[in-house]
Amino acid sequence: MKNMELLSEEKNDNQYYVSLLDALIKENNLELKHRLQKLDTYAQFINEQARLLLDSINEYSAKNEVSFLEASSFCIEVWKKRMFS
Repeated sequence: MKNMELLSEEKNDNQYYVSLLDALIKENNLELKHRLQKLDTYAQFINEQARLLLDSINEYSAKNEVSFLEASSFCIEVWKKRMFS
């Protein structure tokens, strides 16, 4: 149980999602990253997306009465489908 609490605390940090979204973008749409970097807006974009993702995770968790980790997994999948489909 202690490990789950630590993992949950780590995932409730915006920087965790910045790193995660950066990796997902590199994996799924490197061209998007390059375009945004050329415009000097990539850092702003990724931070904004991470903040929105974290907000949606917290909202989903509260609304559906599921754990933060379950909400995180669900919301990340929704984000990926929205961004890369």
